Amino acid sequence: LLADLQLDRLKQKLARRVLLWPGGQSSWLQELALAPGQPPLCRNLTAYLRDEAEFKDKLSPIAVSLNMTLAPAQRPGALGLLLYGDTLVQEQV
Repeated sequence: LLADLQLDRLKQKLARRVLLWPGGQSSWLQELALAPGQPPLCRNLTAYLRDEAEFKDKLSPIAVSLNMTLAPAQRPGALGLLLYGDTLVQEQV
């Protein structure tokens, strides 16, 4: 699977209020290799809110998205697979 995490995705890249630690990036992209019989795969990411003096918008919600897609086929001509289930989950806290 290809995992794509976007923090504060409704804002432009330079205006995003939430960043990942370390590195200060607002997005994370990684290929996750899953195999039958293997234990579940977990990733912990730490995010932080920028100092409120660094941005003006303090009232709009911070939208976070996680997109999971199948990684491109490694072999030419290989049959593609299809993900089944919810592809969009939204929660407001």
